[in-house]
Amino acid sequence: MFGEPNKFAWQMAQKTNLREGTDGVYKIIRNLYRYQQQKLTNKEFAKLVGIPVPVVSAVRGELMKAKFLKTKNLLSSTAISWIEKELGLRFEFSFFQEFSPSSPTLTPEHLSFFNPIIKALEGRPPPEYKYDQSRSTTETVLKRAIIMARNGDVEGKKIVLLGDDDGLSLALAHLDCAREILVIDIDSRILKLINDFTERNNYSTLIRTQLWDIRTAFPEEWLNHFDTFEMDPPYTVSGFKLFVTRALSLINPDSSSHGYISFGNKSPFEKWECQEHLNTHGLVIEEFIPNFNKYIGATILGSTSNLYIVGSIPQKVCRTELTDQQQAIYTFDEKKVKDLPTVGYQIIAEFYGVSKEILTDGDHLKGIALLGLEQSQLHTEEVFLKEYSPYGVSIIFILVESHCHIHTWPEHNYLSLDLFVCEAKEKAETFFHYLLRSINPVDYHKFQFYRGHPPLSDES
Repeated sequence: MFGEPNKFAWQMAQKTNLREGTDGVYKIIRNLYRYQQQKLTNKEFAKLVGIPVPVVSAVRGELMKAKFLKTKNLLSSTAISWIEKELGLRFEFSFFQEFSPSSPTLTPEHLSFFNPIIKALEGRPPPEYKYDQSRSTTETVLKRAIIMARNGDVEGKKIVLLGDDDGLSLALAHLDCAREILVIDIDSRILKLINDFTERNNYSTLIRTQLWDIRTAFPEEWLNHFDTFEMDPPYTVSGFKLFVTRALSLINPDSSSHGYISFGNKSPFEKWECQEHLNTHGLVIEEFIPNFNKYIGATILGSTSNLYIVGSIPQKVCRTELTDQQQAIYTFDEKKVKDLPTVGYQIIAEFYGVSKEILTDGDHLKGIALLGLEQSQLHTEEVFLKEYSPYGVSIIFILVESHCHIHTWPEHNYLSLDLFVCEAKEKAETFFHYLLRSINPVDYHKFQFYRGHPPLSDES
């Protein structure tokens, strides 16, 4: 009677000028279903859904015209059937009544409901620290599932989890109201736990698992398919960015999707960098719950992390080219990069307006360079000289300390230098200034930088 859900919700949003669009209509319908026994006033309902009173009143009015509502609180029987079939809703107010994200414990009713999951989570394998795994407490896992369901991001939704070492997919499956759940994880132990659970509880048609490294581009059949994503990415900014970018490739670009990101406290600049990545890729933070996640151990995180609940803006979602990524995204790998010492100092220089006589005489230029290397206390192992026809010279010096390359283009009065030394930068600077004086160019450009990991301070 009411047709395809997205089209129906869009029509309601258009008729009432609802700025929240179809997402706002879905929120109103969802809460009408859950709170239909409460007989809420427009003011109470507006506070519940976070939409102004006049707009809530207008949407309720249009729903009554469409015979979706009998009264402003009472859904028609056809509407209830449509909601349960098309939207997959099944939970009423009582399931969420006592739930509070800030509460340290769940109610006995919730614990009773999730009792099979509590037992299943006891079988989680120990954390694999090279993947930044840290086990969330059982209550954190259950609260994550409840808050996703409370927000309408489980019922009737296609959900993808980018990593699931906590076992959240088990709790989502136990809610028994999602359309589809895909778990992507690099750890085969995690997938075995999930697969064993699904077989025991006949959830094989609901949950799929895939062994996958997020750094590898996703297959076509996963793209643009999901409504909700969830992740607890590695504790690095690069890991956060890559996981978010990958998630965006999976969500439906034509509808408002939601994501749940658990991420630890970082420095102000790193938090800004992560939030900028969200914003520039078409995601907005709709809710931020500090210290929502509690971990067993995980002292590097302070045993807690924050929960970001984000929403997508369909016309603003930025999708980057799907390619394999090789950057360090796990703390273990990033630490290896950060722990790399300074291995050398390099000068790249370009000299303009150099005399053609110097640039075409390979032996003379080699002699200048050899003397300069000697005076700079750099030690030559081998020399390779190549003179080109009709002109031009390449000289390669293999040094005990590394290398020195010189190439000339006499037709442009141009000489290039590449000098790399593994000792103090003073030796490289001494050679550069010697060469500069010897060839006397009209102009030059000089670039210098440390190789490996730069020192914390540098007097230059």
